Amino acid sequence: MQLGFRPSKEGLTLTALTLLQIFGLYIFLKGFLLTRQTFDLQGKHFEPWQDFPLTQHTTPVKTPPTIPSQTAFKRITIVVVDALRFDFAIHAEQQSYYRNQFPVLQKLTQEQPASSLLYQFRADPPTTTMQRIKALMTGSLPTFIDAGSNFASSAVNEDHLLRHLVANKTVYFLGDDTWVHLFPESFSVKERTFDSDSFKMLDLDSVDDAILARLWGVLDNDEEQVTIAHFLGVDHCGHTYGPSDPNMKRKLNQMNDIVERLVSEHVDPDTLLVVMGDHGMSVEGDHGGESVEELISTLFMHSGRPLTLAQDDYYSSLYHRIHQARAQRLDYDMTSISQRLDYDATLYPVVAQIHLVPSLAYLMHVPIPFGNLGALLPETLMPQHPTLQAKTRNVLHMVQAFRTNALQVKHYLDQYAQHTHQLDFSPEKVQSMTRHLYAAEDIMVQLVQTPGFLDGEHADDDYLEQLEDAILAYDAFLISTIKYCKAIWAQFDAGCMCVGIVLLGLSTLASVWLMHHCREPSASYYSRLSLVGGGASVFVACLRYQFLEAWLARGWFEKMGHVDWIGVCMAIAVCCMILAQRPQQAVSSYDCYIILVAHTVQACTLGSNSFVIWEDRVTRHVLVTLTLVWMARNLQAASTSTRTDRALAVLYPTLFLVIVRLVSAIGQCREEQFPHCNYFHSGMLEFNLENYVGYSTIAFVILLYGMVIFSTTTLNQVSGLTIGGCYLVSCIMVLFRIFYEIGAKSLAAADQSQQTAMPLMVHHVLDVYMPRIVYALTFIGNNMTLADWYFNSRPRRVMSWALFFLWTPLLAVVQRPLGAALILASPWIVKLLTTGTSNSLLIRLTMLHFLGHHLFFATGHQATFTSLPWKAAFVGFDEMNYYGGMVLVTLATVAGYIVTWFGWLVLLSENPAAAQGQALHLMILLQSIPTFLSAIFIYVLKRHLMTWKIFAPRFLFQVLLQVSSHVAAIVLEKIVVD
Repeated sequence: MQLGFRPSKEGLTLTALTLLQIFGLYIFLKGFLLTRQTFDLQGKHFEPWQDFPLTQHTTPVKTPPTIPSQTAFKRITIVVVDALRFDFAIHAEQQSYYRNQFPVLQKLTQEQPASSLLYQFRADPPTTTMQRIKALMTGSLPTFIDAGSNFASSAVNEDHLLRHLVANKTVYFLGDDTWVHLFPESFSVKERTFDSDSFKMLDLDSVDDAILARLWGVLDNDEEQVTIAHFLGVDHCGHTYGPSDPNMKRKLNQMNDIVERLVSEHVDPDTLLVVMGDHGMSVEGDHGGESVEELISTLFMHSGRPLTLAQDDYYSSLYHRIHQARAQRLDYDMTSISQRLDYDATLYPVVAQIHLVPSLAYLMHVPIPFGNLGALLPETLMPQHPTLQAKTRNVLHMVQAFRTNALQVKHYLDQYAQHTHQLDFSPEKVQSMTRHLYAAEDIMVQLVQTPGFLDGEHADDDYLEQLEDAILAYDAFLISTIKYCKAIWAQFDAGCMCVGIVLLGLSTLASVWLMHHCREPSASYYSRLSLVGGGASVFVACLRYQFLEAWLARGWFEKMGHVDWIGVCMAIAVCCMILAQRPQQAVSSYDCYIILVAHTVQACTLGSNSFVIWEDRVTRHVLVTLTLVWMARNLQAASTSTRTDRALAVLYPTLFLVIVRLVSAIGQCREEQFPHCNYFHSGMLEFNLENYVGYSTIAFVILLYGMVIFSTTTLNQVSGLTIGGCYLVSCIMVLFRIFYEIGAKSLAAADQSQQTAMPLMVHHVLDVYMPRIVYALTFIGNNMTLADWYFNSRPRRVMSWALFFLWTPLLAVVQRPLGAALILASPWIVKLLTTGTSNSLLIRLTMLHFLGHHLFFATGHQATFTSLPWKAAFVGFDEMNYYGGMVLVTLATVAGYIVTWFGWLVLLSENPAAAQGQALHLMILLQSIPTFLSAIFIYVLKRHLMTWKIFAPRFLFQVLLQVSSHVAAIVLEKIVVD
């Protein structure tokens, strides 16, 4: 065996195709995943009747009187309880670990209605902590691609509320260090910043305890200050144990005690207390998506002085009208909230999180941040020395506050249009919003021109209806602006997307051509690339500056630089050179055409949101169909053989069908599949002998143990005791973790009256040291196997099986128990597919591809952000490691596909006479075709209602598979092709 990796023509070809696909994806994503432009401009103070009226009038118009607001609060305490879902904070008839454990908020609202406000606090997806904190301080809307930055928060480069509060108040911070990463200039004083690592999810108490150790001392100060405390225990409990766990009861009780102490000891007439959640919590305890459970959190405001006039029926009715109009404009589904969270959602106002920003600015008498799109909370608007009887005065004060808010938003829209020159923000495009603003101005002009209105502050209540109409019109402008910006801030560069689609299509056609003819480019082909590059540069200069000016003016290609254009021209030239080569004799089989046509038809389902939602079942049906084709091929090959051979030709496909059907009972439902989805999942396993699940769990554990012993024995026979020992010890580590996860849940369920806690050292060993042992043994065994292959000419077939077995514990250790069991059993599932003749090889390889997709769903994943296995990032680490966490999350997500790529290695190693180059091209085509078609569907459906919820996550997952499969093909080529 020769050492080194001298590149072969086949390897260079696969590498070139990989680079072409990656470059096409880069250009497409550059046009698709664009972010909202931000400006480092500060918000300014607007006078209530500044520039009144905004509409043109031929005669001079008097200015309405200015009604002063209450004095600003000297102190504000903001308590963020991470993942405080709204139903955690209200009374419920049914008792549980997360219900009725945090009663203080509702109690204060009922006992002190003039000084307390309780809202359903609705987040804008994505519901990741970084995006929520940004929205809570800037009042801006998140963009889709921001979700990828959650593990590496970067400083906010736009105006925010803290910037204005720091100017005249002392700011203290305690808790989640995400705030410090986002607003470093506001928390630059170390003596007042006590941040803690936010990614130790298995630790429920350290961050909260560190806050409590300093919080009370900070609040004892008499200075004017802003105190922010971000508690993480509830969120970490959800991630680790889920909401239905004794630990959740303990953490919610702790938060309840903290708020009670704050109210009793640290709230006076000069203090505003804000308690809120940054997002909700899914049924499994996670967040990041846009299910109702994840979107609806809690907002509570309380002070020692009156905060609202809502105790009066008139004002309560007015506030209700405003909130009802907002809910209708923003399409809030109150019925869905009530059904999913099991309370009457109509009893509490639903407010967007960005509405908190202008409201706090109003209460603290600071300018609203420049980029804010939020609207004031009407309940918080009170004039100085309010009386319930002075309705006109009170409502006029609300009008001027809403107008100030509207002036700020209009100023932002004007500046955005001026700086970006986007047609979407031209006066003609925003007319649908500004007409509400001008309608409100006209109402106020009519009022001030009415005799008697300006005679005094206590004018007749006959003007109330017009003032209410003005409020609703100003509010309509604010809310319609939010809705409009949500719709257009997916700033697609259609030119980039089209160019990306062309590159993906051409590179896919090149792969089809190469697979059909199995001809690699000649040596002279590579030498001509330099000439292509030089010619492309000249062509780009002409194309870019002579022919595309009209398209550039329309916003097309604005994100493509000169280097991008050169790369595009070279990529197109390379693809055309491949397609223009003189073909050799075709080697593709009839099966190959059938596979490609059938796969293309199946990939077309990615353009249907229903098929994407139910892709787990679609995959199962495709896999069953291919299995029947495999059975037919086996029977055809065994038609002249013995009866035993014909029986085996049917037996192996039948066993595979049974396994597919059994595995299909395991998985995770996505939100849209309810209530028509009922998978068996890892959370249902328990060591409880009082029901069939307990007996099934024990049988499952015994079977898993027996399978590991049998696998170890087999591996010892073919690879030696050392490699077999590495595999056995790794599997034992995985089994320990499976027993621990099931056992810990069973112990907690057995004694629900008190918390059942394992010793911290046991947690540390099982969650940190055992996975590290698995990582180390996999690395050692992998290197020993490759060295044995290189130096001792060990058969490739033996080496392939050894690598396959050695990698399964590594992939299993980052899975939940059932997923881990499937990964450990996967070599024996693949073993069934090794039986058959060469005429069924392509069918079996295609089955492996869909088996990987099937295992993706069966191991508890879906193509949604909510189902991303974030917990895998901490397997083997006692604190967050960004790069290690990213690798582990990726491995946990694509484990099923890695299993099948090892399966390709095994099948190709056992069929050395097969057209292995053709098989490798098939491998990348099985991902390239759906990627190309998915890109087309994304372009066509980019304004579809379900683009960001269904199509975009599925496309991004397809991008991950596309790049991974190309890399896997290159690695396989180095191993299986001589």
